[in-house]
Amino acid sequence: MAYPHYRDKLVAMLGQDQREVRAHARAYKHSPKSPDIITSRKQLNERCLQRAKRMLKILDEIGAPTIDNIGTDGAQAMSVIALHSKYSIMKQVLAAFEASYRNDPASVYLEVIPSLTDRVLLLERKKQRFGSQWLMGVDGKFFLYPVADFKYMNERRTQYGLDKARHPRDLTYGIPKGPLPPETQESDQRQPTQEEYDDQMSEAFD
Repeated sequence: MAYPHYRDKLVAMLGQDQREVRAHARAYKHSPKSPDIITSRKQLNERCLQRAKRMLKILDEIGAPTIDNIGTDGAQAMSVIALHSKYSIMKQVLAAFEASYRNDPASVYLEVIPSLTDRVLLLERKKQRFGSQWLMGVDGKFFLYPVADFKYMNERRTQYGLDKARHPRDLTYGIPKGPLPPETQESDQRQPTQEEYDDQMSEAFD
């Protein structure tokens, strides 16, 4: 690995990110509309953005987010940090992964490309391609943001090393044990209302 110290920094940043995101999610469940939660969310978004800016400096130093440069876990950390930031940062990181993939597919942790692709498409109000993006309805239940050519979704996922799409799990308390959730169905799709979209996506815009 060419940059083990940057890999270590990225993994540590992701660990901090996950702890903060899960802590906020637990608090949100108990009191979603309280002023303290609204303030906490703004503070969390700012910390996520600062982490993403540090991540971009690392990307600039290493040139490409390849496995040879930062390892699989470093690449995964970079993608998650980007997903929790702003649209322009997601686009920049996605472009870096795609360029690395074009140069040498074997050097790239492919699984990160679908989630970044779908998140960018969602922010552009376009249909996603891999079925990675679910939103929370006003009823507190998840729904699948619409997928282009749904019947070929799992074929596209396979090309990037992903299993069949499934319903999301609540990761607030870590990855739960037990049987796999049900496979995603075409009937799980719907467009978000403007309120649902704004509540969950507005802070991702620059």
